[in-house]
Amino acid sequence: MKVWKRFSQKEITHSMAHYLQAVAALKREKGHARVGDIAGKLGVSKSGVTSMLRSLQGRGLVDHERYGCVELTTEGVRFARQTEANRRILTVFFSEILGVTPRAADEDACMIEHLVSPEAMNQLLRLTTLVQSDDPVATAFREAFREYRQTCSVGGEDCGICEDTCLRETWCEDADRTDSGRGEG
Repeated sequence: MKVWKRFSQKEITHSMAHYLQAVAALKREKGHARVGDIAGKLGVSKSGVTSMLRSLQGRGLVDHERYGCVELTTEGVRFARQTEANRRILTVFFSEILGVTPRAADEDACMIEHLVSPEAMNQLLRLTTLVQSDDPVATAFREAFREYRQTCSVGGEDCGICEDTCLRETWCEDADRTDSGRGEG
């Protein structure tokens, strides 16, 4: 099956990931999670929470008795921890390594936190840790990356990624606006 067709077959949806994270956060903050607490944390209706909890319970991710506290199952805890870790790693990578604004880094990390494979996240964590380290190679890389100005020749002849079409041009206007806002460009 083509990868794009598998997108909807991910184990949990974006909304499910946020509900699991909300339950985990409430358990840490308050020691319990109730429907009203979850609704308040996520800015959704209690009926919406109840509906999602039914779906999450059907997938074996939460336990919830009507009017009772919500408990994450072992699998629910695993998903909550995994998506929280993914978001942290992605946010650090986008903001501190790539220099994306904190707001954009957080939004982008939020959008993809539940989609990235554990293998890719492990490698991204390794890369982020290395690039942030005091290793002389990492220090030189950070400096080179800060100074690097991407240039593209028409047709991408000098670029091993673009091939015959400059990929930067697909978002060039937005990238230039962002770069000029940071004084780069």
